[in-house]
Amino acid sequence: MGCVEPYEGEVTDYEDVIVVNANLTNELKRQEVRLTRSYRFEEEEPRSESNAQVQIIGDDGSTFGFEEFEPGRYLSNIQFAAQPNIAYSLSIETEEGKFYNSDAMSLPSAALLEDLYAERTTNDDGEDGIGIFVDSFDPESQSRYYRFEFEETYKVIAPYWSKFDAVVLSEGHSTISLGVILREREEQVCYGTDTAKDILIQSTLGLSEDRLTRFRVRFIKNDNYIITHRYSILVKQFVQNPEAFTYYETLKGLSKLSGNIFSEDQPGFLGGNISAADGSEENVAGFFEVSAVNEKRIFFDYEDFYAGEEKPPFLSSCFFTAPTTTGRLGERRLLNAIYDDNLRFYDYNRNPDQEVGTGPFLMVRPECGDCTVLGSNKVPDFWIE
Repeated sequence: MGCVEPYEGEVTDYEDVIVVNANLTNELKRQEVRLTRSYRFEEEEPRSESNAQVQIIGDDGSTFGFEEFEPGRYLSNIQFAAQPNIAYSLSIETEEGKFYNSDAMSLPSAALLEDLYAERTTNDDGEDGIGIFVDSFDPESQSRYYRFEFEETYKVIAPYWSKFDAVVLSEGHSTISLGVILREREEQVCYGTDTAKDILIQSTLGLSEDRLTRFRVRFIKNDNYIITHRYSILVKQFVQNPEAFTYYETLKGLSKLSGNIFSEDQPGFLGGNISAADGSEENVAGFFEVSAVNEKRIFFDYEDFYAGEEKPPFLSSCFFTAPTTTGRLGERRLLNAIYDDNLRFYDYNRNPDQEVGTGPFLMVRPECGDCTVLGSNKVPDFWIE
């Protein structure tokens, strides 16, 4: 894997620039453009660029307008898909009246994502776990540049769930009445979702075939709680233009150095294929990409690879505590825990002791008794048991 053109960045001070994330694909859907601003190291997340006018324009005369669906996230007004032999460009007008245009980009050839599969394996550090691999092939040898994204979904079962919740029935100056009620929502079984954090790219340039074999997109250690029950992963394969591949290859290298390419702490500014329409030297971060997409999904259970073996530990250390209603200096640990949802009810405390506590209820951390802390209680539409 190598750059089409090497990138040499210069160390810069913080600069407030617009950041564009736009990938037009050959999927028939409402296409998406995200607009944010670069942000300082001490800031937790970027600021959204709202109230912009966004268009994608084809050299065949087609124009597709976008509307802001949520702050900084713009969706096309209609569903459409990138078509072969048409060059597309992105046009942006900000609320402040600044105009930005991208270079024209065309849809590359599509390659078949032949197989997506999981195997028990070891990583480079010799750690045991599950590897997720893809095989891909373009018999016409026209693809060559590949990028992958994934979205993983996993079943979460709260290990110390109870069908009851603790409640404060009444509270007076000298008396407190506590009780339990049935929980009103599903909090035992949920579904967590995560997306790829790393840039996953590979090129077959220089190989005799345009083929990827056993390219690993994900490794999950055997003690990771996300594979305790049932796990699913959706992998998307994007065939890129050489310019887009070079951009992501450079972005990956810079991200390893700074942790986040669009923060103040980056080692150099990485420009893409978007520039100010007035011809100024204003920096613009991000890339307008047109890519061909193929995707697959698989499911597996922990027992498929670790039959008869002990399951991974839960995400948190779950232990019982039985706080009292009163304490030193007016402490109200149990009442505060109930009011603030800092602890969840598991059972009555039938054997009070000094180690667990002498309060009336056995309580656990929220994530140990309520799966919605870690995921959604709605079964995903694609889920198969």
